[in-house]
Amino acid sequence: MGWACALPQVITREEDPSIVFPHFFEQPATELGAQGGTYELDGATLRALTVAANDFLPPGAKRPACWDRQESHRYRVIRHAEVIFVRIDEDPRACGQLTPAMHSGASYAISMDGRILRSLMDGQPDGALPSEPPGAGEDGVPAQPGVSSQSSETQGGPSHAPPISSPDAGVPRP
Repeated sequence: MGWACALPQVITREEDPSIVFPHFFEQPATELGAQGGTYELDGATLRALTVAANDFLPPGAKRPACWDRQESHRYRVIRHAEVIFVRIDEDPRACGQLTPAMHSGASYAISMDGRILRSLMDGQPDGALPSEPPGAGEDGVPAQPGVSSQSSETQGGPSHAPPISSPDAGVPRP
């Protein structure tokens, strides 16, 4: 068996402002790691999670504070066509707290080959142009989260990009 040496990962970023993030908390998620279940994760999704986690909280810090560790966060993944969306939020229970800090999460759109297509940190302006009502596409039809706000014909092919903003701002409160 040949084992490759782990090299530092180079993160490629494209920052496509036409991408709209899906609503990560619109439906319940299946919790991986729950007892009694068997789960399978494909390599592209694992890579997307790794790229997002390493960009948000780069590994290698010596004795990081609890909030600065990847394992102190929760991750949600939604896949639309060739884009994997990752949502990262603090897990207050991991650090003995009841609620997460404000602006403590991020959303990522990652391509199947591991490029960051768009990232948005909580509290960061989303860069959307306010010329249209929120969620409206070029033709006045509301854009769906997880798809491009531009039509496929305008872009010259099938769209992989979703609209920019999302009402998600972290872990929902009970």
